[in-house]
Amino acid sequence: MAVDISGRHKLADGRYHLVCVAVSAVLSPFDVEKIEDMRIYHEEADDVSVETVADLIKRAATRYRGAVVTEPGEFYNYPEWRVEAILGRKFKYAESVGERKAIEVAHHVSLAVHRMLHE
Repeated sequence: MAVDISGRHKLADGRYHLVCVAVSAVLSPFDVEKIEDMRIYHEEADDVSVETVADLIKRAATRYRGAVVTEPGEFYNYPEWRVEAILGRKFKYAESVGERKAIEVAHHVSLAVHRMLHE
């Protein structure tokens, strides 16, 4: 399952308006074969600490099985073993083209939802 968060920039109200998208997908090494489901979570937060990010991802990914896959920046380049300990489930950074494309799908949706909410 690929995950992306948009909204890591403080808005005029001094808060962060985070949009997290978890995409459950069937992947091949080079592509996204099928999007099975998608979950969107919105939250206003006072910070974008790793705990805030992890809590948001936990809620968005609750009903999906499999490893959580993100870009390294999502968890501030923490080592995978540390992110796994924080999330309490299997975690990895994207390696294959298919994983990166699934994250790209999540990113487009999270950015679009963030823009709809705040522009």
